[in-house]
Amino acid sequence: MILYHMSDTLAEGKELTPDYKKNSTLVESFVKALDISVEMFQILILNAGYFGSVLEKYNLSGMPAHEIKWGTEGIFEYVRRKEFPGQIGRIQCNYFYPDLQLCGELYYEDWGQAPEEERAKIRLYEAEVEGRTAAYDMRLFDEAFDILCERTTAADIERCMELAGKYFRGEKSASPVMEILSDGTAVVKRELDKNILAKQPGQE
Repeated sequence: MILYHMSDTLAEGKELTPDYKKNSTLVESFVKALDISVEMFQILILNAGYFGSVLEKYNLSGMPAHEIKWGTEGIFEYVRRKEFPGQIGRIQCNYFYPDLQLCGELYYEDWGQAPEEERAKIRLYEAEVEGRTAAYDMRLFDEAFDILCERTTAADIERCMELAGKYFRGEKSASPVMEILSDGTAVVKRELDKNILAKQPGQE
């Protein structure tokens, strides 16, 4: 299956193994915290946020801890393990998109306002994907992320769990954007013209 992938670390001919960036190490503690209690998850979110602020203040890291991103991933993985163990997990997979138009739209959404130095790092690749794939609505994940950005009360975490359930059941939001998860290997076949990524949605 030929799909598309955006990355700042790949090259033609390189093989993608699931979780090639090893982000699962940043998520597992949040899953373990939820296994204990919602309160432990809340404490971990606070601790991670404080630790990230310390790193940033003293220039000990190039970026904050992104505790909301990894906390949201932790909730989705917790729900997957409890309710959908046969489904492909978000933290042990690679992400792809089905068409070039969607790649361009997501590129502009994520990096359109970034400095040119940051935009220049992103490359667009065509990949041959083997093994299982599953399509899910990434807007459900985005909604959960936005909830945790605002608050982390027990009710908010419960709402995020509900969104995770919808995600893995294959339900869709009002304006779905489908991402394709694969837990198999993939090979980067070629790099595509990156100019397509610089186009705004609807731009010819």
